[in-house]
Amino acid sequence: MTKPMINLLPQEEKQRLLLEKEKKLAIVWGIIVLVSLVCLFLLLLSIKFYIQGETDSQRNILLQVERENKISDFATVNASIQKYNETLAQLGSFYKKEIYFGQVLNIITSVPSPDGLFITDFSLKRNDGGTVKVNVSGVSDTREKLLVFKENILNDKRIIKPYFSPESWISPENADFNLTFEIHQNEK
Repeated sequence: MTKPMINLLPQEEKQRLLLEKEKKLAIVWGIIVLVSLVCLFLLLLSIKFYIQGETDSQRNILLQVERENKISDFATVNASIQKYNETLAQLGSFYKKEIYFGQVLNIITSVPSPDGLFITDFSLKRNDGGTVKVNVSGVSDTREKLLVFKENILNDKRIIKPYFSPESWISPENADFNLTFEIHQNEK
């Protein structure tokens, strides 16, 4: 066994050595803490850069998805607009060809017809010039009543190009007649 050493140094020297020892210990602990803080700082800095890189990557993916969605949304909206434009064009074409039955029927019924003359059938067709071609079929008790009706038709200025078929005048009684004429239709 070794014998313990006896310290024969004066008290001041002992204090100075103890102080140096504590100083060295404080420096070592300071260096350890400082190195630990630098390592922690570097670790946190690397985590920050990693997270920033990931968020930039995710942001780019999000922007790309948004662009794709905007393009698909734009395409969807554009397709809807084209569909509605086609529908509106068809509606416009339909309304241009539309016949206002009330107006045409008012003109037909306003022509005075003698008793014993009956309209059995009529048809309407719109022509390109804004006129409506009307075909009227019917029965008259006598040819004279049919002649009166013809005169009333000819006297009405709203009726254009009236034409009775030749077969309408064959029978003196119970005469079947067929009349075609045009009406210039005013649009509403």
